[in-house]
Amino acid sequence: MSPAKLAVKDLPLGMIAGTAHYNLLVAESIELLGAGQEISAERIQELERSRDDLWREIQERKDEGMPEYARFVAGQYGFGIDPQGNLAFSWKSEGHHRVGYQSDFYRSDPQLKKLVPIQLDHSRPRMIIFSTGRAFAERNARLIDLTSEEAIEHARFVMSAQTHLVESRLVGARQRDNTQVVAFAYDMVESDQEVPAIRMQMLLDPDFIHPVAAMTSERVFGDLIAEADFNSNGTLVRHQGTIQGKPRSDDEIIDRLSGLILVGGSIGCVMAFQSVKWLDRMLGELGVSKRVREEAGQSFLLLNLGPTTVLPGDSPFNRIDVINRVDEFVFAGNNVAPILGQADDTGCCLVPGPEPSGHVFTLVFDGPGSVFDTPEGKVFDPDSTHFGHSMKFYANWLRDIGFSSVIDRTLETRGTIDLGAILQWAESAGKLKLPTATGA
Repeated sequence: MSPAKLAVKDLPLGMIAGTAHYNLLVAESIELLGAGQEISAERIQELERSRDDLWREIQERKDEGMPEYARFVAGQYGFGIDPQGNLAFSWKSEGHHRVGYQSDFYRSDPQLKKLVPIQLDHSRPRMIIFSTGRAFAERNARLIDLTSEEAIEHARFVMSAQTHLVESRLVGARQRDNTQVVAFAYDMVESDQEVPAIRMQMLLDPDFIHPVAAMTSERVFGDLIAEADFNSNGTLVRHQGTIQGKPRSDDEIIDRLSGLILVGGSIGCVMAFQSVKWLDRMLGELGVSKRVREEAGQSFLLLNLGPTTVLPGDSPFNRIDVINRVDEFVFAGNNVAPILGQADDTGCCLVPGPEPSGHVFTLVFDGPGSVFDTPEGKVFDPDSTHFGHSMKFYANWLRDIGFSSVIDRTLETRGTIDLGAILQWAESAGKLKLPTATGA
């Protein structure tokens, strides 16, 4: 069988605005590229103009309120809204699928270009990547006529590449040998439907936690915070809703959470964020004091590369979001206009979250997208850039500005982290070189 033709609905903004000139033009241009034809300069200019028009139209909807925008997008996808105002969607809570190994954690073998099962080593610094392999696998199985096993193999390759990118670009040479970098196969996506559904539900209810995010959190954090019994799938044993175990000592909880960075990519940003929120709920269930719960959330870092929905800016835990201005997947579900506006007003690509938290920051950069500038002029290349959403470009930009200095200092820190102080230290020491926001 021949590969399926790319449909407008397969584009980042295709379901939201299926008849928009930009989406129709993108689909047509991708087909031309596939036929070996060049895209003319005139067509590229038209693509850029029509993209700006569509983004402006969509932003006007967002400006009316993100919950209202979520309801509009839900209607475009054919999802209903229940009487409580939530998305009427059957969340995947059972039948957890793996990616072909009897393990949830994997390291990347760059020579073999594959994943190798591994156990977490909490005795040293760790970076855990919430990868997005299965989502890519299922779409590719449909678009390029892969068998189920071929699609899963592709998922392994994507996860391996993401892990290698994070390790090689973000961890400095001084810390690399001592840091365990692993992918976590939370593997919560069964269809193209669940990813946008999660994004919409977060807009309707920021406190929403997907069942698999809770499962994920217990696998990652359970042993760090509790002396308890565990089920065979790594979740905590509960009896009538009560965790069967006791919390570790306050100092032990903080120490065991130190030297930890969670890295979310795309929908993985949401899953990592929800997993951290579930960590706080588990600490509450165990009777840990509010003070220690706050310190626990500030003992590690959540780094989000391309968050595809709005995440609360007043989070009580350390978080850095990284956004490519022209990332179409981010634009589809997130409201980045206020962040971009603040970056342009201050002339700084580092945007702090709302006071008084001091734990949340956003980095804005000008990466390539579907249409972007090169020394030879503007080009149309949504494939290699993944519509501006490629983790390669995110990781490369962070490497280029010296962000490994922030990563290394965070991994070295024991106890609570003053994220603002680390960023300030890295910049004043000349290690972190923050470029000027281009819209300034």
